Amino acid sequence: MRKKGIVLFLAQAVFCTTFLVSSDKSYGDAILEAAKKEGEVVFYGSMELPVSQKLGALFEKKYPFIKVGITRIASERMATRLSSEAQAGRARADVVHQSGFDFYGVLQKGVFESYNSSERSAFPAEYKDDKGYWTLNSATLNVIAYNTRLVPAGEVPKSFWDLTDPKWKGKIIMDENESKWMAGMISYYGEAKVMELLRKLATQDLQFRTGHTLMQTLVAAGERAIVGVAFANGVERLRNEGAPIEWVAAEPIIGLTFGFGLVKNSPHPNAGKLFVDFVLSREGQQAIADSNYYVPRKDVRSPIMKKVPPQVKVIPLSLEMAKRYNEYFHLYRKAMGIK
Repeated sequence: MRKKGIVLFLAQAVFCTTFLVSSDKSYGDAILEAAKKEGEVVFYGSMELPVSQKLGALFEKKYPFIKVGITRIASERMATRLSSEAQAGRARADVVHQSGFDFYGVLQKGVFESYNSSERSAFPAEYKDDKGYWTLNSATLNVIAYNTRLVPAGEVPKSFWDLTDPKWKGKIIMDENESKWMAGMISYYGEAKVMELLRKLATQDLQFRTGHTLMQTLVAAGERAIVGVAFANGVERLRNEGAPIEWVAAEPIIGLTFGFGLVKNSPHPNAGKLFVDFVLSREGQQAIADSNYYVPRKDVRSPIMKKVPPQVKVIPLSLEMAKRYNEYFHLYRKAMGIK
């Protein structure tokens, strides 16, 4: 009897496994066939356009019967567009890749659809929700950038506190809205210590500009010596083009995360699911990582991390912090003396 019981148990296990695999395959085949009929996927991305284009080209190579329509749009403007399209009942995007704080605002309005892609299992728990509405699939690293002709090798600042040294007065440029970086720093050091840092930085005769690409270009051109908070991927691009600019990983590195999700009532929902699967796959994540972004997928190595000392931590900007975005925005401007 015991032997028969074991045989019966094994037979049931094999049946269940076969059924689940068959069900998953049937589900995947159904999505694929429906996606073929749709023939298109529309992707709204706030990352650099060449990165979105790379993902689109790789996807089309894998699924030549689906064309990828890419719209590169700034994250805040994207939030407004997505909300307007949803209110009008005319969603145009299928998949969205957007700065985490802005993504959170849209998420609260019910714009995204739950889709628990099997690829999400390769992501740490803190980079996804449990219902499949969002995945933080990449991040821009906040670093200190400097002009190699204006900053001697032996004087390169190693921490954000080094920027408060009087010798850098009048030589630093910062964005007029670094509230996201500030929020990440607060999560690591606590509010009191970070506010003290900002107050000291505010006495450094900072030049405020809007946009990290602009600031990095200005420092590469020698207008100022240092970008107080720069984007590592943008600095790498300039450096690879021959510009005299470099970056240093200061503790901690705040990872400005990107939210990624499927739009509810989108025009091409099945092609959208295939695109989500692809971007979250090892191939898709490696393509993003190779463009000098940080990716959290466990089996992908981000090349940009080769320049980060092992002891320096990457602190991902969580969606939870977005709840206080307005507060952080005003707190930063007050500390920096920006009217």
